Amino acid sequence: MEKVSIIVPAYNCEKTIKKCINSIINQTYPNIEVIVINDGSTDNTKEYIEEMALNDGKVKVYNKANEGVSASRNYGIDVSKGEFIMFLDADDWIDETTVEKLVYTIKKYNVDMVRYNYYVVNEEEKKCGRLYELANK
Repeated sequence: MEKVSIIVPAYNCEKTIKKCINSIINQTYPNIEVIVINDGSTDNTKEYIEEMALNDGKVKVYNKANEGVSASRNYGIDVSKGEFIMFLDADDWIDETTVEKLVYTIKKYNVDMVRYNYYVVNEEEKKCGRLYELANK
């Protein structure tokens, strides 16, 4: 079973990071590593993600000086151990079967990359609209 590395750049996201990481930890696909790159946060993000790493061995935390999201993603790629890589922003979360479905799709269609639909959700967690639509591509 292939390992999936999920890279989460994190900068001052104390309000959303726990939900994000919990959505990854609770995936039905078991072979994942969660790579959280703390990009010089000045709020409680570092403490939150380090606590989550202590509670779940899938979570790996890397602290670095602030260089921006692209540098954090590249750093995550460098330290990842997975055959597949996925990026998730710190204010996003995924359904519990997302990784399983993505790996299935990669294998079924023998493709190098998979994109999927997503929704914008307001503060009350109600869907506001679909931003991206795939039609059998």
